[in-house]
Amino acid sequence: ELILRHRQFVLIFSLVMNALLIWRFRLPAFLFVLLYEPAKFYLFGDRFLAEGIIVYPLVYLTGVVLLKLSKRTLISSDYYLVSISAWFVIFMREPYVPLALVLFAIILFERKIKQIKLWSFAIFAGLSAITLLSFNIPEYFFNVFTVNYTTFLPSDVKADMIGNRFTQALFYPIYIFFYGPSNILRTLLIFIDVAFLANLITLLKQKRYVSVLTIAVVLGLANIRVVLPGSMFYEAFRMVVWFGLFIFMTSMLVFWNFARKKLFYASILVLLIGLVTFIGSKSYFPREPFDQQEALLTNYGEIMQIGEVVRKLSNSGDTFFLDGSDDLIYWQAKIPSSYKYSWYTSAMPHFKKYADARIEMFNNSPPDFYKEFGTCPKKSDIGPLYRLPDLVAPDYIRLSKENEPSCLFVHRNKIPEITEEQWRKAAEHLYTNKVQP
Repeated sequence: ELILRHRQFVLIFSLVMNALLIWRFRLPAFLFVLLYEPAKFYLFGDRFLAEGIIVYPLVYLTGVVLLKLSKRTLISSDYYLVSISAWFVIFMREPYVPLALVLFAIILFERKIKQIKLWSFAIFAGLSAITLLSFNIPEYFFNVFTVNYTTFLPSDVKADMIGNRFTQALFYPIYIFFYGPSNILRTLLIFIDVAFLANLITLLKQKRYVSVLTIAVVLGLANIRVVLPGSMFYEAFRMVVWFGLFIFMTSMLVFWNFARKKLFYASILVLLIGLVTFIGSKSYFPREPFDQQEALLTNYGEIMQIGEVVRKLSNSGDTFFLDGSDDLIYWQAKIPSSYKYSWYTSAMPHFKKYADARIEMFNNSPPDFYKEFGTCPKKSDIGPLYRLPDLVAPDYIRLSKENEPSCLFVHRNKIPEITEEQWRKAAEHLYTNKVQP
């Protein structure tokens, strides 16, 4: 049900935002929807991920910026919607804070200060203040910025492509022609890129240097995690923001050059050929064989299994601790974490405050149920920070799964409280209380 609700939310959110974009930007937005929606699956744009969700407000911000660059008069609702969009992006996915702020600043910046712009900034500042004040601010900044900057910020370049991180992000449309696997996504990218570069070069010939520079900077800021063109799924889901903005900017550029009939119709033809080639391919995902039940069990089977076992063995007031992964088990188990910070994600053992809080938990309020990290009990691939501490290890009994040692432990003090009926229900999910060494 959780997965279903997530998919439904993304579907409804996409429909509403696409309707808003088409209402505001007309045919360029319609062309964007036509190209983006059939392809976003390959970059996880259909999943309940912040990267895919923020594409639409970023497209709105970008569209307003492009309207301003083309000397179009903005309407009152633009100023209110861009403030909400900028706030939404900033607090949904922090790596895109610079991109959202740059777009928002371009829209508001003008020598003559208008009252509506002051209202727009006030809405943005007010929403941001309310959001920040709803958190423990020092903890928020440590977790969101320090941890992410230290752990996840890419420090190297994509070794398969020449240049440094700056050039790879800025000139990515050039790299599309020369790097990456041969697949339907990269083929679509090449078709879009042809239209993009042809229309961008026309802007250069028109000496619209500010517009060209703005487009380059915006796409560069959107491309924070460069991967090979044509990369898909887990390898490339952070590219979905760049992908969406790249398609939308191409659409806007094509209609900017509507007066140049040959270029306009050639661009539309190239884009439509690319789209037809993409969705007409035998490898396009709706044509691939798919067993929904098999996919569910492959991706979530162990999560549901362990969660159900813990739920059926637990009573009111019991606690649980997941060591470093599979956080959705909390949802399935329906019992809370005993850890101070609730989740103990795979990055947290590298930070003293989180590692110390974990040890403090085991010493002062040990969880009734505990799941070890990774492919346990084969521990060669994990360090001691992901296992039961030696001091408390004797206090726990490892359960068996199909007569083999499992990842799941129960505290010895909890064992007498578990009834035979509860053990029988756990056995239905292949877990037993046979003591393992």
